Amino acid sequence: MDIHKGKDSKALAEVWGDYVDWDKRRLGENGFLISTLKRFNCREVFDAGLGDGADSIYLLRNGFEVTSNELDRHFILKAEENSEKHDIRLKITEYDWADLDKHFQENDFGAVVCFGNSLTHIFGRDNQLRVLRNFYRILKKGGILIADERNFQYILDKKDEIVNGGRFRYTGKYVYCGDKVHGRPVEVSDDRVCFEIENERTGDKWHFLIYPFKRGELLSLLKEAGFSKVEQYSDYRRGYNPDADFHQYVCVK
Repeated sequence: MDIHKGKDSKALAEVWGDYVDWDKRRLGENGFLISTLKRFNCREVFDAGLGDGADSIYLLRNGFEVTSNELDRHFILKAEENSEKHDIRLKITEYDWADLDKHFQENDFGAVVCFGNSLTHIFGRDNQLRVLRNFYRILKKGGILIADERNFQYILDKKDEIVNGGRFRYTGKYVYCGDKVHGRPVEVSDDRVCFEIENERTGDKWHFLIYPFKRGELLSLLKEAGFSKVEQYSDYRRGYNPDADFHQYVCVK
């Protein structure tokens, strides 16, 4: 988690489950994650962004072998707390994605999952490519990277309206589905977006600087990183929909 300003990450970790809403996240993706992993015969999964454990715990409960990576200690502690509630044991690493080649061998995993806008915290084309190439490297032949991104093209196209208090179009059905903790862009430019997370019950706010991939930009980077085939989805449906909340990519080594 890359906290730019506002309340500290300990407080954010405590409300992250309300921002995600674990059950609604699973309803929104409607089996997409597990069915995709099974389609490509994946067993060993690297969850690149553990967060509070929502996806890692879900995968472990469904029989997958999961290595979960997270850099923020407060989120690690929250994920461990959540795993104890589900009687699940997490295997946690704390590696910078840029250094994965120093910690894992080639062909270690059947899948890498990188959800919740995580890739957008990487700035600079060279840095983005290095991370994607590291994901590619640790995958087995025929393995997959599953990644997502918010629909930044919509945010860029409507930036003046959004930052001036206009409606930010977001259904709340996909990825971040909470009722009382919400996010919206408060500053938008072509090379960065400041996203505000607000707990409506307390008024606490957190701000993230993230990179807004333009239409086709991440897809191009994934192919340049070496992935031989990339399937694109919009809100978990195959193809490109300019009105989607999120886009997903299934990238085959």
